[in-house]
Amino acid sequence: MARRRTLVSLGAALGLIAATLTPAASAASGTPGSWQPDPAAYGVSAPLTVSVRMDDGVLISAEVVYPADPATGARAAGRFPVLLTQNPYGAGRSDPASAGDYFVQRGYIYLASAVRGTGASGGQVSWFGQRQGKDGAELVDWAAHLAGSDGTVGLDGCSYLGVDQWFTAAAVGPRSALKAITPFCTDSDFYRDLTANGGIPTGFVAGIAHGEPRGPQDDPATDPQSVTIAQQAGGGPRSYDNQYWQDLDVQRMMPAIVANGVPALTEAGWRDLFPGGNLGAYVAAQNAYFHRPLTAPVTAGEPTTGRYQAIVGPWTHGENVDGVTLQNLRLEWFDTWLKGQRTGMADTATPLHLFENTAGRWVDTAAWPPARSAATYYLGDGTLSAAKPAAGTDRLSWAPATSANTLTYSSAPLTSPAVLDGPSGVTVYASSAAPEVQLTATLNVIAADGSVVKQADGVLLGSRRRLDPALSWYGGNGALIQPAHPFTRAAQQPVVPGQVTRYDLSLLANFARIEPGERIRLVLNSQAPANFHLPVVPTPQELAGLNGGVYTVAHGPVYASALNLPLAEPGLFRTSPVDWGPAS
Repeated sequence: MARRRTLVSLGAALGLIAATLTPAASAASGTPGSWQPDPAAYGVSAPLTVSVRMDDGVLISAEVVYPADPATGARAAGRFPVLLTQNPYGAGRSDPASAGDYFVQRGYIYLASAVRGTGASGGQVSWFGQRQGKDGAELVDWAAHLAGSDGTVGLDGCSYLGVDQWFTAAAVGPRSALKAITPFCTDSDFYRDLTANGGIPTGFVAGIAHGEPRGPQDDPATDPQSVTIAQQAGGGPRSYDNQYWQDLDVQRMMPAIVANGVPALTEAGWRDLFPGGNLGAYVAAQNAYFHRPLTAPVTAGEPTTGRYQAIVGPWTHGENVDGVTLQNLRLEWFDTWLKGQRTGMADTATPLHLFENTAGRWVDTAAWPPARSAATYYLGDGTLSAAKPAAGTDRLSWAPATSANTLTYSSAPLTSPAVLDGPSGVTVYASSAAPEVQLTATLNVIAADGSVVKQADGVLLGSRRRLDPALSWYGGNGALIQPAHPFTRAAQQPVVPGQVTRYDLSLLANFARIEPGERIRLVLNSQAPANFHLPVVPTPQELAGLNGGVYTVAHGPVYASALNLPLAEPGLFRTSPVDWGPAS
């Protein structure tokens, strides 16, 4: 039976959070940051173009780059681990764009392949999936037997090149040559995070398709990826979170990845395409390793492992991935697992590394969210307050670019500092004149000088509002901080015009310090504002129900519309002894 995802009581565990802030990247001696990358000891060979035949006869195109004698350019003697990256943009445009020169110069063979259906590779392109994972597993086996290989393989890459590492790691089996992966700039749940927001499709997959050089056997009109794009745009089966998307859910792959014994170091940014997109994967990996419910929060005091670590920095998508710090961290990860070096990186009780926004520092922790405390702010007449206000209503109009589609609620200045440390939930009671509703919420912090800093946002389609309490997250006071919705066709609930209805919006996670004197502000919109993290594209069916909508938002003792924030004491966190990346 699924258990309710309520964060367990901290009690004495408040001190445990601070006590577990041990260095995550220390050497075997225990000295923080004592591991140093090897100098560039090798040259880089000219790329060797190869074709690798898959079990179904499809040829995957790849380029191999070897360590070379820096004086002569000849291939260096000896055997080396292999790093594989799988690229939908053609093998010659690998990520890093230099074909992994940084790693080659430090004793790795680098293999960059073009994903099936792209570049010079045969077959039809798809949006990830089991076939792509199988291709990756076969490439791993091929790489392990490559001339000059020492028989061990790691996976490298950012964005699409990061996500497909999960599929490969799930497909390789428990005795594979694959020993470590670094899925950077990645996501956890495609449907909820990238390809739909709040049950409304985005144009994300279609945008990716425009950047892919199609392979010689691909037909862009009929390939599996095009089917996904067409069904999302037309309101077909894949505009819902059906079995297709559930099979692509990275979180659901974690039991297989853990069983296959593949350690993972992930990375994402607070300003990424989906901010903090790797946090769901981190939670699922830790829970899979310890046989806990996959999507339950990792609470303070629960065991964690250094085999699955995550970095979330103050970055946009792909920013700083090829900079010195993050390159060194990837090298340290590969040296740990592929070369057997005693870097100490895996010996940590705090495998989650978070940049604390506005505080400008790195914090190491294990739990996510780090603390169970949450605060409820009730919506009133333009206000956010701890007490329920008098009964009242506000109006929103579903009309583009008008002031009538915005409502603003602000708190009094905070009297003490706090850390926003997790996802937030917004509960709105509203009636609609139309048979569909679209609500968007933006969480801001207002500085004493009036400047606005966005913290998070979220959106919900009214007919997709059904709540799944077993998968939702709750704070210690019972506040709903991460509403979970099925988003399936079967779970749809019609919006009855004129009827006051509850809508629970899930806002993105963040980790940021809020100073005394600053105010919390919630902005409700009937359409996604210009600064929304990823534009949504309602289907024709959704638009037909939304057009002409006027919403009446209720607040007060009976219809208690509210914002639920996870807020922790700043003293729970200490500055990390390790530099996990630049501050911008």
